[in-house]
Amino acid sequence: MVTVKENDILEKLKDIVDPELEVNIVDLGLIYKVDIDDNGNVRLDMTLTAKGCPISSVIKYEIEEALKSIAGINDVSVNFVWEPAWNPSMIKPDTLKRLKK
Repeated sequence: MVTVKENDILEKLKDIVDPELEVNIVDLGLIYKVDIDDNGNVRLDMTLTAKGCPISSVIKYEIEEALKSIAGINDVSVNFVWEPAWNPSMIKPDTLKRLKK
């Protein structure tokens, strides 16, 4: 039985920072859905701030490596989705305040 929880995954993903905005991908609102099956396989639905993001493969790799380092996670699948389209209103309020300073 897998003991990894969605919160464990989200906390780990906070280590991955968008280099342009210098904010982690969770606080930016890029993570849409986290599924964990009984075998420790994680499927992550997420978006990027722009469809043509030149570092999408780097972010995907960083996510896979970070999550595989969590005990109990067997495999990681990152699925980029574009609906709903990301917009600045998805940024967590505390983070948005910090960005506006």
